[in-house]
Amino acid sequence: MRVVRPVVRSYRSPHLAQAAAWVRAGGHAIVWISPRKARLVFTRPKAGDDQDLGRWSVLDLGRTEVRLARRGPFQGMAFIPVPHDCYAIVRSRVVRDSIHPEPTRTLELDCLACGSCCRDNRVQLDDVDIARFEQAGRGDLARAPYARRDDGAIILVLRKDKRCKHLADDNKCGIYPIRPDACSTFPVGSECCLSSREEELGIVDGASA
Repeated sequence: MRVVRPVVRSYRSPHLAQAAAWVRAGGHAIVWISPRKARLVFTRPKAGDDQDLGRWSVLDLGRTEVRLARRGPFQGMAFIPVPHDCYAIVRSRVVRDSIHPEPTRTLELDCLACGSCCRDNRVQLDDVDIARFEQAGRGDLARAPYARRDDGAIILVLRKDKRCKHLADDNKCGIYPIRPDACSTFPVGSECCLSSREEELGIVDGASA
């Protein structure tokens, strides 16, 4: 699968105009207001676009709420304050993307040669997922041994090696036609995807930190 994804760059004052130009061209900017205050700036996500890589970049930092800049060089752009405990994460993104000269880059990914997003994950089942299982005659998928309750939620059970129970040795999903929404909407080439590849398989899609 071919994915065009943003390239992450780091900027400090007085280079805010260059940072804004980078974002307008499709990149992501880590803007350091001070040594202890940083923002992730990116193009405003389109409403209803579950595959927006900016939104997923935010989720990978443990945040959900996105703000919009009302004035200044970033007017109309989306941003979030980078949590202090995520500074190492955003710095590693910048290092990883340092070998890519343009604001965006094309990434070729073969999910069947990877499968990292189906390892050591936490897939929560929503009501719509359980209803889909029932309609397909597989209501058992929402119960043991395939699923369990965790802090009030129903989640898929992993094998002892941390692989999803439904992930075959050839990296194909055994319940692909009725897989949970969390799986079907997981965007290829997102920060979550790249971090899974690095953590699970040791694959760095860029420069090594």
